[in-house]
Amino acid sequence: MSVRGTTARAASRVRPLWTASVRRLLRPRVSLVFELVAVAAWIALIASPVTGDSHDGDRAGASRHHMPGPHEVHGASVSVSASASASVNVAMWALMSAAMMLPAAVPALVHVGTNSLRWRRRRAMATFAAVYLAVWIGYGALLLAPAQLWARLPEGVALACALALAAAWQLTVHKRRALRDCHRSSPLPPSGRRAVAGTCRFGLRQGWACLRSCWALMLVMAVASGGNGMLVWMAVLTGIVITERLARTPRRPTRLAAAVLAVAALAVLLPDTAWRWY
Repeated sequence: MSVRGTTARAASRVRPLWTASVRRLLRPRVSLVFELVAVAAWIALIASPVTGDSHDGDRAGASRHHMPGPHEVHGASVSVSASASASVNVAMWALMSAAMMLPAAVPALVHVGTNSLRWRRRRAMATFAAVYLAVWIGYGALLLAPAQLWARLPEGVALACALALAAAWQLTVHKRRALRDCHRSSPLPPSGRRAVAGTCRFGLRQGWACLRSCWALMLVMAVASGGNGMLVWMAVLTGIVITERLARTPRRPTRLAAAVLAVAALAVLLPDTAWRWY
């Protein structure tokens, strides 16, 4: 057999593999809409005044421009401003949840999309995403309620404690069990009310497993929210969450994340301590 014939035969074998990989890349992604929602959430957070200085400036401007009228009740104005601030905080947390947690839920969204009938695929995936994010928004509402407690601590102390707690949680057996539950799927009924109920159960199960796995990381995000480095913390924590979720053997990324969080806790706390002693 000639060398030219052997080369042609090898090329004919490689070509189908290459074309299959190209087709796989060009194939429309089932979860593309929800990936774009996560990107839009990131853009909205970047475009919004999320730094502490901007929020302080807004509060200062509001206090300068707000003049109570003769018939205004002071208690009513305080309650209205507190409720408005709580609504803004919950809305910001919902955006952060969509930006940080929807990318980690892409494998589960793909499972819902591929195991649903074509005519109800988008609705099933939207139901799953709504239930999944509702778990995180509820957790955020619980976290933001006592936010004034850690706001009274010296600057950096609350964030360092949250980072140390997250680093310790990364090394526990409960974290490993929760992360294994995040990788589990369940069969979904094809249609009818059973399909809706199955999708909601799967969303709750995935949301609860993800909450058990990442609650300490999102506690860091709650403490760091509104600060100057909020977007940096978001990027770091999102990278940790996605790496753990998509890794085939997540034990090594989990340990590496624990080391990164511990070093970050020291980096946040030590400059303040050194400055105080100085």
